[in-house]
Amino acid sequence: MPLTKYSEKNYSRIKKFLLQKDFEGFTKKDLFIMQFIKKGWGQDIAALSNMAEALTNIAINEQKPLDEVRDLIIQVLERALHPSVSPYKSDIAKVSSLGQYGYYLEHLNIILGCYQRVISNEFVDLNRRISQHLLDSSMKYSNFHAPLLPNSKMKWSADQAAIIYSLWLFDKNNQTSLHNELAENWLRYMKTKGTHKSTGLFITEVQNIKRFSKQPRGCALSYLIHYMSRFEPIAAKEQWALYQKHMYIKKLGFNCFREFLPSYKGKWSPDSGPIIAGVGIAATGLGMNAATSIGDIKLYSSINKGARIILSLLSLISWIPGLNIVSKIATDLLASAIFLNAETKVEWY
Repeated sequence: MPLTKYSEKNYSRIKKFLLQKDFEGFTKKDLFIMQFIKKGWGQDIAALSNMAEALTNIAINEQKPLDEVRDLIIQVLERALHPSVSPYKSDIAKVSSLGQYGYYLEHLNIILGCYQRVISNEFVDLNRRISQHLLDSSMKYSNFHAPLLPNSKMKWSADQAAIIYSLWLFDKNNQTSLHNELAENWLRYMKTKGTHKSTGLFITEVQNIKRFSKQPRGCALSYLIHYMSRFEPIAAKEQWALYQKHMYIKKLGFNCFREFLPSYKGKWSPDSGPIIAGVGIAATGLGMNAATSIGDIKLYSSINKGARIILSLLSLISWIPGLNIVSKIATDLLASAIFLNAETKVEWY
């Protein structure tokens, strides 16, 4: 089945970016967040990770020439290892200790898993090293969450789900079982100590660093359910049902996800994007990706229908000075990669 016209636009946008020569890092033209935060809060590696997943979907579906898709995945990996994206000061293969860079490593490991699934096992040694490091970093803590950044004590459950998913990818590609024990321990912890009591939804952050730590958050749950659907599909569907029950709403005729529960007064952040009348922009966009991962095509279609109307409106104002920045919220490279990942979803194994 060919790509839809919307997927073609996102694919073309990503292809143009990946084929640019002399890459020196993401810019504010590439990522909306860089209009405000110069370093982009890690959205560069997250965008590349979603690109790799989307391109893997397309390769498996044979929706584009395989040689073209392979070349694009190679470019994704090259950019992920580029000094402007990587937190390491030298070639990662020469770094003696991978340290507490769980956030970067989770997404790099997903990219490496995609590379092996579509291209070859050329980087399997690096993939194995990162996987073992993330496993050891997770298992050493009683909450089974690896450190994400050396200068932050926060540990987001969604990122730990991504870490386990990256190990699951390695296992699937190499017939190993690295993720099994960690997934079991992590899920047990989340169900006993990481669950919001009145809703049954998983909490956002397990170290209780922030005021919202023990609250469910839309952007976090959408990410978590997407990743967890691969290695713990039953638990992911349980969370999906609760997520719909407590945070799925209709506003002005559009189907959306809330960023916070109605009982909690929370503020927007670079992760959530704007929150309008309780609706989380990131929660809703990421929710489409979670929906196709779960296999809930009906809900995906209902959100997608409204999203297309909004995207059309944003494109109309993209030429207006002062308002064109708003259009970038849903059309930057991270959003494009997430939308493409959602719409092209397919089983990999």
